[in-house]
Amino acid sequence: MSSIGARSRLPVRPGLLSCICDGIAGAPANDNGGRPLGMLGLASGFAFAVLGQTVASAALPLAGLMLAPREALATWPFAALMLGATLASFPAAFLRDAFGRRAGFALGASLGLAGGLMLAVGLLHRQFAFACIGGLWLGMAQGFSFFYRHEAAAASARPGAASAGVLAGGLLAALAGPALAGAAEALVAPYFLVGAALLAACAHLAALAVAVRLAPDPVSAGELAEPAPVRAILLPSLAAGLAWASMSLLMGGSPLKLVDCGISESATFGFIALHVFAMYAPAVPLMWVARHVSAPALAGAGVGLSGLAMVMAVASREPSVLAAALVVSGAGWCTATVGATAWLRAAGSPGRLGLALHDFTLFACALLGAQAAAFL
Repeated sequence: MSSIGARSRLPVRPGLLSCICDGIAGAPANDNGGRPLGMLGLASGFAFAVLGQTVASAALPLAGLMLAPREALATWPFAALMLGATLASFPAAFLRDAFGRRAGFALGASLGLAGGLMLAVGLLHRQFAFACIGGLWLGMAQGFSFFYRHEAAAASARPGAASAGVLAGGLLAALAGPALAGAAEALVAPYFLVGAALLAACAHLAALAVAVRLAPDPVSAGELAEPAPVRAILLPSLAAGLAWASMSLLMGGSPLKLVDCGISESATFGFIALHVFAMYAPAVPLMWVARHVSAPALAGAGVGLSGLAMVMAVASREPSVLAAALVVSGAGWCTATVGATAWLRAAGSPGRLGLALHDFTLFACALLGAQAAAFL
């Protein structure tokens, strides 16, 4: 009976090449060789994905402005980014169980690599449809990469602090983004935004290299426990969704509004990088704060900051006020995301369906915000 029990707990999944009949819960064949990356791998993989996100988030609104056949379509490439992230929510959740987290994160990074290359081709040949497809694939990579925070939260007794630690990995990427984008643009001048698109592709290539070195999937009794009811995700998803909608609206609409205010198109990279920096910088103190403040309080504070940012952006066209609104919005997004991630686990593990529905809600709200960006 003991051998039968051991076999019943084997991590069996498609592509697992080891025999399930030998009663030995050994690592899959693709886990052999070298020392795998642990929690540091989650943070570094997310950091490379954030670098790609930073560059793409600044380039796509400008690409839409350059290539759109009509002004009303200018926000479509950025909206495609959010649509791709929304569509990736369920595959990102369930492919982890089917093929392992290495394969899931590697697939997402591969889509980001392809999306950056597609965007570069669209810019070179002035093809609006290619820019939208590139944005879609880059968004799907973003949808996969945000599951790094769920992986960290699931493996920690302090999910809020663990998810904040992963988000903090994006801080260096946000700091390096403008300088790297400028260098990439200089390398391929005079082709505007092509260097940025290629940089996004390279960032996801680095994320792919990290993904294939992640630690093997953990097998724990916690994963076998009964998941929390799906209704438990309602309030955390609503709180974080409001912050994500505000973030997306400001990120998608601010470059266009800044250009109208006389800011050069290349300078908007700095404004978006400032916003992305503000999205991840609060994660450093939140690693400590999340240990002492309740998850609903953190999520509520994030929603409040996001609402304040919206009021600032709508009330003024001054570049300094828009920059401040981007900073406040980024801080609100980070606080709400960390709070909601911890809140999800207040009633126990939400299960793969719950996680998929939660992230789907967040990216759907971000998509709505991106669609409304033209009215900012």
